[in-house]
Amino acid sequence: MNLRTRILLLGGIVGALLGVTVAYLYLRSAPIRVDESGKEHLPAISPSEAVRVGLGILTAIRQIIGLGQPAGK
Repeated sequence: MNLRTRILLLGGIVGALLGVTVAYLYLRSAPIRVDESGKEHLPAISPSEAVRVGLGILTAIRQIIGLGQPAGK
């Protein structure tokens, strides 16, 4: 197995574990509402919150990409 394949495989595993962890933490912190038919509902996420989280994720991705750049750039 070459280096590129190992890194992609490791990145996929780490990403999946991170995604499950974040979803678990979100479910623990968000109040779950149950309607009269017994169906569970999470609170709606506002567009401004979604944009803020999206920009935070993009910032983290840029920082990870920067790890592979030479120090002088």
